[in-house]
Amino acid sequence: MIDIRQRLLAAFELEHKEHLGEIRAALRAAEEGAALDLDELHRRAHSLKGAARAVDLPEVEAVAHRVESVFQALQKGALALDGPAV
Repeated sequence: MIDIRQRLLAAFELEHKEHLGEIRAALRAAEEGAALDLDELHRRAHSLKGAARAVDLPEVEAVAHRVESVFQALQKGALALDGPAV
């Protein structure tokens, strides 16, 4: 029988790829001048952080938290959407 951790890790494997793919695509588009949906990107980073916590991946959770913090700073206008931020 498959245990719950294995099921959670399998779900995380799919979920993190979707979130990262969308974040990366949005940032590539921003480099070309497209507007970012910061609410959506913040939500994706937050979801990734929670999913990593649920499967006990603290390193991934920490990185997702940093990404989430960048999107929060962009939303508040505390960080400019320039090359280094992207």
